[in-house]
Amino acid sequence: MTKKIYIKGMTCDHCVRRVENSLKAIEGVSSVKVDLQGKVATIELSKDVKDEEFVRAIDDAGYEVARIE
Repeated sequence: MTKKIYIKGMTCDHCVRRVENSLKAIEGVSSVKVDLQGKVATIELSKDVKDEEFVRAIDDAGYEVARIE
């Protein structure tokens, strides 16, 4: 299963690393790719993860979720 999370507030490579590390720490996330220009994280999941977990992880990293697909 793949999810796309659009993120507000990322401006640099450091932001990308913070978001990647926060999302990779969620159980069930098998891979994360963050596109700074598109401000989107593409996440591959090995099991179902509630959207609230993504929102919490990104919020804890200091950013805001615009939408999840």
